[in-house]
Amino acid sequence: MKKIPLRVYFMIAMALLAGAVSIFLIVRIVQNHDYVVAYANDDYLTEKEEGLLKLNAPESYLPYYNLGNAAFQNMDYNSAIGYFTQALSLFPMGQKECDVRVNLALSMCYSIDFDKISSQESIDSALLILYRAKDILLENNWATENGEDYRDEDAQQLKEDIDKMIEKLKESGDDSNDQDDQEDQKQQNNQDDSDNQQGQSDKEKRQKEKLEENKKNALEERRQQREDMEKWSTYGGGDEDGDGGSGGGTYKPW
Repeated sequence: MKKIPLRVYFMIAMALLAGAVSIFLIVRIVQNHDYVVAYANDDYLTEKEEGLLKLNAPESYLPYYNLGNAAFQNMDYNSAIGYFTQALSLFPMGQKECDVRVNLALSMCYSIDFDKISSQESIDSALLILYRAKDILLENNWATENGEDYRDEDAQQLKEDIDKMIEKLKESGDDSNDQDDQEDQKQQNNQDDSDNQQGQSDKEKRQKEKLEENKKNALEERRQQREDMEKWSTYGGGDEDGDGGSGGGTYKPW
């Protein structure tokens, strides 16, 4: 009986391995396609996409990116931050890196509840988040500080919007300090001018009107901040044919 050469066994083993890899990739593609179809129909259930996390195939950041988009659409911004951060740690390449960075920065911005910002401490916490989001966009020059030689227009636009939010929050902090100073001055005046009750009442009225005006201005700034965020929440991005794989801030699965 003629002995079968070792190279034949080797070729058979390689063929079986290639077949297994092909089946693996087909399963991955089908699962991801099903998720994309469901996402397009506003169905953000994530069971199938979560199954891809265990496969850890090439482009292993892909399911984390898609799950981040689903979490964002479900307004679970903290989970979205976690998924996008994980996706970024798996080294997406080219424009897809920018997509992840833009959506991560945007999720961080949305995690701030501007309606509950009232104290200097809450302002400082919000500023810290915004500075971190800005740094994510500046890394690898997807956006630039001076607005020149940036690599992506959407990343640059979001960075500039974040700069506006930072400036408004800083102004809010200054207004808050001014109001505290006015309250201190008001108390001091109450002690010093006790002999002139009518004059003091008029002064208190003017101070109260000033405080109300400051509050009104602060509320208007909060409204403007929400409008800036809403502009990004409705941004579609991508190509005209609906491909979500290009353009930052798409919130679309790949």
